[in-house]
Amino acid sequence: MDIRLTRSTSGSILDIDFVGGPAMSTMPPPAAPGCSTAVALSAASGAALLGGSGRKLKILEHRVHKVENRTKENGEQEEELVVSNLRPFTLKVGVLDVHDQPLLDGNLPLRATLLYENGLPVKQTSSSEPLLVGETDVVALQGAATFKLRITSLSSHRDKQRFRIQIEPQARAAPLGRAKSAAQLGAIQPQVANASPPLTLQEMHARQLEPQLVVVTDPMKSVTKLGRASGAANGAAPLPPTPDADGGAASESLKRKYRETLELHSAQIAQMQETQQLILQEIRSVAALAQQALGSKGKK
Repeated sequence: MDIRLTRSTSGSILDIDFVGGPAMSTMPPPAAPGCSTAVALSAASGAALLGGSGRKLKILEHRVHKVENRTKENGEQEEELVVSNLRPFTLKVGVLDVHDQPLLDGNLPLRATLLYENGLPVKQTSSSEPLLVGETDVVALQGAATFKLRITSLSSHRDKQRFRIQIEPQARAAPLGRAKSAAQLGAIQPQVANASPPLTLQEMHARQLEPQLVVVTDPMKSVTKLGRASGAANGAAPLPPTPDADGGAASESLKRKYRETLELHSAQIAQMQETQQLILQEIRSVAALAQQALGSKGKK
């Protein structure tokens, strides 16, 4: 095997050709302009790992402790999900393909992280207890994963902000706000700069390959006690219970329905009382006759 070198006029090697042997290439693929070879290889490894298969996550079940009615700033009513920071709640997530069918083969390690309602990450305070405890790392088997979680922070301690749970693969998990839909998160446009810690280039490349492989829940209010009514939570005293306007009419209808039966029973009871009086009178008459008979015998 011969080696052919191509040099420039200044003597620098421009190209290396192998003549008479199998084709070989020991050089890495050219990197994109502005990227180093190591960065290009890292991105290529992420692409080979995830493959851009079109997988996506979907919330199959979200069980909370209470649902209250809440008045929004525009006066509209909406349902508000409420959880207690003393009790765990359940979240079930499905791994689906491009046809919304569960991926039954393989497994996918997932991780749950805590976000604010606006999609920004929740920062740890001076408290030593984690913000989100429970089964935060779960492996999805046969297309589903169930998380049992507990939010330790309270909405009242976070400027009355509500929380969301974000689920994504463990390999790329980072507290990055991401909108599930414009209707749910409004005009939220999370940026990579919001991530803490900052995402690596491989993590950013993985998110670009499968952008739907992440899902967030509806907002939840975190409280300690669940016994407060929605009116009390909004600062208004609960209204006293009003009497049932149809209660009187329903009672009259019931009386009319059974009036004949009640009247018949009353007549039967009256007749029984009369019969009882007749029996008592006959008993008294028999007793009087018996006393007279005994008296006659005594005189004889």
